Amino acid sequence: MGVAMPQPAADQPKRVGRYELLAPLAVGGMAEIYCARVEGLEGFEKLVVLKRILPELCADDQFIDMFLDEARLAAMLNHPNIAEVYDIGRADDRYFFTMEYVHGENLNRVMRECIARQGVVPLAEAITIVLGACAGLHHAHEKRDYQGRALDIVHRDVTPSNVLVRFDGCVKLVDFGIAKATSQHTHTRVGTVKGKLPYMSPEQVRGRPIDRRSDIFSLGIVLWEMTTGRKLFRSDDPSIIDQIASRDAPRPSRIRPDYPRDLEEIVMCALSRDRHLRPPTAQALQLALEAFAREHKLEISQVRLASLMTRMFPERAARPPSIMRPASEERTRVDTPPEVPNRPDLSPEGGIVIDVVPPPDSQKTEPRNRTRPYLVVPRRLRVAAIAAVVTLALVAFGLVLLW
Repeated sequence: MGVAMPQPAADQPKRVGRYELLAPLAVGGMAEIYCARVEGLEGFEKLVVLKRILPELCADDQFIDMFLDEARLAAMLNHPNIAEVYDIGRADDRYFFTMEYVHGENLNRVMRECIARQGVVPLAEAITIVLGACAGLHHAHEKRDYQGRALDIVHRDVTPSNVLVRFDGCVKLVDFGIAKATSQHTHTRVGTVKGKLPYMSPEQVRGRPIDRRSDIFSLGIVLWEMTTGRKLFRSDDPSIIDQIASRDAPRPSRIRPDYPRDLEEIVMCALSRDRHLRPPTAQALQLALEAFAREHKLEISQVRLASLMTRMFPERAARPPSIMRPASEERTRVDTPPEVPNRPDLSPEGGIVIDVVPPPDSQKTEPRNRTRPYLVVPRRLRVAAIAAVVTLALVAFGLVLLW
């Protein structure tokens, strides 16, 4: 389901540095986000997501440091399950950075579609998605700087909207906008809470120091919800903080009596209020889930996940990511993740999933020809010319014989 974005103002710039803006995606509390295109030599072009700091924050050093922290941190991460950051720059006195364009859907939409059709995300596909998220998280948690010092990265916002599933079945973790790391120039004060409340760990809602095990708790919530088809904690519940901080999560078997017991133990271990009882690393959770999948002969496959995406979103999966008209033109429409609009209190999503509306055929341009143009002769004239040459050759040959 598409969400119509407001039309850009008439004075909206068409370019930011060397990037052509194609369509606005979202505006958050710190930045505005666009789909953009960069062109190179001999027809090279690439779709990217461009994130640019808001104009009213250009003079705020704290926000600038936070924005640059996100770009620097994400740029250091290089893993198949993390959306890549390509470039950082400054244009018109405003900082921006570009990141990977992901052709797919966020997990929020995948869960909503699967639950609407069949009650839950299929178990094998749910495990595949969490395994990809585990791999990406473990890479971030283990990351060291170029001097070999541990960065101690904590994502702090592991939610369905920040887990993307491409239509080819690849899982991508995005948005390190509020991540914590020892390399950052800005630091969160003790007692400050950052993240989305329904996916916070007990120590996170209390404003206490956190480590990688906080992300494991959040990912446990995601797995609980995918495999039960229910929300574990609701943001509109006034007792949500008490539920997270002081009460054990209900066992999935209370929701689904046929829930596998060994999977339930893995989920409840990840959701332990005492972080010392959780898996110590995301990789440990990944290995436990892989062992469960082998024991139950589940087919863990990117191809199988791609098949689910195609069934859930047939039209969008079949339509390739095409080039849109610039953002300053009329009737630009994009689809945005459901939690992005009207959330100024949250950092904007990174690695935005979009599906682009192709331009009319009349606006398509012919590919550039690298060779010099040449004269095209109609076929009838070519045949006549060849016949004339052959006739003259025969006449000349006859004259030579007569001579």
